[in-house]
Amino acid sequence: MKKEIFLQLAKKYEEGTCTPEEKIAVESFFDKMQEQSSEIEISDAKGDVILNKIFLELQVKPKKYTIRKVLKIAAVFVIGLSIAFAAAQFIFQPAAITQITAKGEKKEIFLEDGSVIVLNSNSSITYPEKFETTRNIKLVGQAYFKVFRDVKRPFIVQTHDVKVRVLGTSFDINSYNHHDTKVSVISGKVEVSSPTGKKVLLIKNQQADLLKNSDLQISTENSEDKIAWISNTIMLKNTKLSETVKIIENWYNVDITIEDPELNNLTISGKFKDEKLENVLESIAYLKQLKINYTTKNHITIRKKTP
Repeated sequence: MKKEIFLQLAKKYEEGTCTPEEKIAVESFFDKMQEQSSEIEISDAKGDVILNKIFLELQVKPKKYTIRKVLKIAAVFVIGLSIAFAAAQFIFQPAAITQITAKGEKKEIFLEDGSVIVLNSNSSITYPEKFETTRNIKLVGQAYFKVFRDVKRPFIVQTHDVKVRVLGTSFDINSYNHHDTKVSVISGKVEVSSPTGKKVLLIKNQQADLLKNSDLQISTENSEDKIAWISNTIMLKNTKLSETVKIIENWYNVDITIEDPELNNLTISGKFKDEKLENVLESIAYLKQLKINYTTKNHITIRKKTP
């Protein structure tokens, strides 16, 4: 018997809104169920046969039941169904895997479908152990995706604010909470959806930025620069100091304080490959006339350089 049919009739019976025919059907059904099994366990097919037969034989005078008895039987049956449905969902749901990187760490991940993910520092992804009709990924932070093409199973990445859908391509998503989310396409095509439901299609060397209190903005530039981090290169291009600091914190596992708030909007450009933290900070300080103080080994303060 279908769960919906039983729940609908049982609810109406409890509320006293059944038609005379429905009331007879419910009471007769409980009676038949008790006759068939003391534990009220029958197959869907057999339940349907019983229910159909009851509706065809409504002219037969049913046995009388007290409302307490009927509700007791109904409660047992509903609980049994709920447990069975919950257990089935738990048993058949693929196990979820979560991969996490700490500050200063990167990780290469190989998925069962042949796709490869490079997870940047201070980030995480969650995905099922085995993909089914779709390949769903949840991302926090930044990752580069090289997706194995599968036209029957779309590859979908969900961040805290955008959704990216592809069949097979390579792209980068930067969705750190401190950062305006950016999707950069390295090859192929990517569909990006904003929280408002707007969708845009990107091709190679196109980027979509989801700015705060705004919608997706499309730009065009060399997307290879967006994945320079994979080859241990920090690429800064008119990047605000506040954002540069966040990149350095994740990269070198340190905490940096900008003492003067007006310094946050200073823009930095530069390329640092496999550089030590001290070299990166000294270069920035020289270019922007800043003072770098090491409060502790892992805590740094940036302030204006005084004459």
